[in-house]
Parts: sequence; structure tokens; C-alpha cells
Amino acid sequence: MIVSLLALFACVQPMGDFGDAKFTINERVPTVINATWTSKEGGEAYLEWGHDARLLERTKPVSVEAGEQALRLIGPAAGSQVYVRGVVETDNGERLESEVHIVDLPLAPALMAKMYAEGAPSQDGSLLTSIFMMESPWVVLLNSDGDPIWYYPLPPLTPTTSVQPTRDGEGLIILLVEPPNSARVTRAMRVSWDGEHQGTMELPEAHHDIRELPDGRIAWLQNEVRELEVGGQTQLVLGDVVRLTAWGEDPEVAVSEPPLLSLFDALPPPSPEALCDHQSRPVEHDGQLVLDWTHTNSIDYDADTDELVLLTHFLDTIVSVPVTGGEAKVFGTAAGYNTPDGEPPFSHAHSSMLRSDHALLFDNGLHYNPPRSRLVSISWDERDHSVWEDWSYEDPNAGVVQILGDAQPTPSGGALASFSTQGRIIEVTESGELLWTLETEAGAGLGRLQWVGGF
Repeated sequence: MIVSLLALFACVQPMGDFGDAKFTINERVPTVINATWTSKEGGEAYLEWGHDARLLERTKPVSVEAGEQALRLIGPAAGSQVYVRGVVETDNGERLESEVHIVDLPLAPALMAKMYAEGAPSQDGSLLTSIFMMESPWVVLLNSDGDPIWYYPLPPLTPTTSVQPTRDGEGLIILLVEPPNSARVTRAMRVSWDGEHQGTMELPEAHHDIRELPDGRIAWLQNEVRELEVGGQTQLVLGDVVRLTAWGEDPEVAVSEPPLLSLFDALPPPSPEALCDHQSRPVEHDGQLVLDWTHTNSIDYDADTDELVLLTHFLDTIVSVPVTGGEAKVFGTAAGYNTPDGEPPFSHAHSSMLRSDHALLFDNGLHYNPPRSRLVSISWDERDHSVWEDWSYEDPNAGVVQILGDAQPTPSGGALASFSTQGRIIEVTESGELLWTLETEAGAGLGRLQWVGGF
């Protein structure tokens, strides 16, 4: 009798309108659930999910035709149990759905540093950043509890200095710089949300930051060395150029001349009086001793003006240039801009948010007395060459960040900030209210950051 009942149950089709629905864990990214089914009608398809049978969450709907469907779920954290089903709302108002499946996601890798959260962010979505312990760097999406909902391993000793979603929303672009004592090849790599490697470009002498433009080209920073007279002596000086490159089949980019912009041409030449101690101490570059003059560390795109905007770390200067080419504009005290109190508006900053008339900066603050790191929002006016501080925030629980750091605005007018080498991320309001903190385990650092909406 029992055998007969088991045989009967084995022949019964799963409940629901999609008898062949499958929900599987992605082989490359074990927090991604791939859903497939066949629908007799088209309409708006999405996944409903949750950590119990109530299924309170849902993915963004997509328009589908009748037939085979394939959807992706990104949102549940590593190590969680997920209840999920597929839904199609047909054009005539009918709701078709699969049975509810239960999927157990594996724990995050032991080599990935854990994150600890306090408070809550002001917006829904997840935080894109990188976690780097040199032996085991990762690109991650973190939820409000600091749990990874998506992760991708990078080569050992090769943390990224720039990662951002592609403009089509289908994955990421990651800038990888090989470690010291290697060939030091810099590459831009595209990875889908399913963890599929979609292409790599070698970018000779590239560094720090890249930006994808609306037409799909990549804007990137490249080192440039020139011989200049500095203090009556001929010196090798390290500056930067900006290049635009389209993705192609050949992974080795053929660098064309001239670049979109050379900072040697856009800025006044270095002089002994203008050099700070970071610039005047020779450093090794490509087997030669050079003066590190501009040290541009950030590049952004202003859609309102169709311009690229750069931040020069050592010159405390912001430069913009049209994507179509043309004359560059220079903002900052080095260009004769004045502040209300006569003090420099920032000191050796990093940023991922630059526009043609304002910026949000992670101000490393290396030349303040005493040095202090902070967030600062600044604006400027070309007409009277003035620059002023909109608001600022100094975290009492963080010290001086000598290198790296990042800042991104929030819709409420506040900011997210990465105190990179301290392994600390915060969200703070313009009025100084601390809403959310993320801390890594000791010994781990954090990279640039960007907020990502729902999938």
C-alpha cells in the first residue's frame, strides 16, 4: 500500500500554472537564483520571494512573450533560506504562477571578511563596494545588515580601484591593476550579474578610475611623463591624460593620439613654490624617479553638460572637459578661485561624484593642521571665481585616511562615505545625523561605493 502511494505521488505534477518551473542556484555566484519556466501566455513576469511563505518581496517586472522564461533573483543573503515563485500577469488580467520553491543558499566564503552593521540606510537597495584583504579581494553587494547578496572573487593581490554597474544594468565594469613585482598590467573587465566574464580590455598605464559613457565607450586615466624645468633643473614629472576607448574584440587597446585631454596642457606647469611635500619627493615610476604632480584619482561624467570631470589629488583642483573635445575648465584655488574665509576648500581628496559646478568629496585632509579626514560638499561659480562649502561632516569615530576614500550622494541630500583603509562605511545626513554604519573585520579595507536599486 505504501509503495503504491509513493508511486502515485511521483506521478503528480507540481502545483501551479508552470508545471516545469525550476529554481536553481547559480554555479558562479551562489547567492543568485536562476528561475526558468514555460508560460502559455505573455505579460509582465516577476519573482515573488521572502524568507517565509508570505513572499513579501518581488523583483522588477519584465515584459515577456508566451513560451520559455528565464528570470534572475538577486536579493537574498548568503546562507539564507529563500521561498520563491514565478508569476506572469497576462495582458488580459489573469495571474499565472508557479508553485512555491524553497532554496537554501550556501554560506559566504570563509575568506571573505564579514561586515557588521548598525542603524539602517535611508533608501531601499544594496551597496556596491569591494572588500580587500590582499590575499582575497572581492566585489560585493551588501544589504542593510552588511550581508553579501552578491559577490565575485578577484585575483589574489589584485584589489580593484574602481567598480561600477554597466549603463545597461546587466552587470559590472571592474578596473584591475596587477600588484607590485608583476607586469603591472591594467585591465577593464565586464562581468554579468550571473558571474559570466563578458570581456577584458588592457588599458596601458591606466590607473585609479574609469567611467562608462552613454555611448558605451570607456573614459580612463593614463599616466604621462614629461621633462620639465622645475626649480632650474630638468625633472621627470608624472601627470595624467584622459582617453576614450570603445570595447572591441581585440583585448589589447591600440592607444591613439592625441588623448582627449592632457593635464600638462590644461594646467600651469609645476613650480617649486606650488609643490607640496607629496609632489616634491621623487617616487619610482616605470623604473625612473619622477615627481608625482597631478595624481588624478577620480573621473566622473556630467550628463547635463556632456562633460568629463576630474579630481587631481595633489593639486586640489577639479578639471572638466567636453566629451566631444575642446577647451578644459579648471576650478579650485590653483586656478585663482577664492573661498569666503580664504582657506582651501579641501586637501588631497577622493571622490566618485563630480559635476561641472559642484562636487561631493572624501577629503583626506592631509595638509590640515592637524590632519583630519571628512566629507565635504562644495560648489563654485565661474563668473566670480568663487568656491564655497555647502556642508561638511567629520566622523568622530574615524581617524585620518591617508589613501583612498570615497563619497556618494544620497537622494535625501546626505552622503555615503567609505573610510577605505579603516574598513568603515557610513551614511550621514546633511545636518550631521549618522544613519548607518558598516564595519569590516580587522585587517580588511573597503573600496569605492555606489548604491544599487532593486533587481
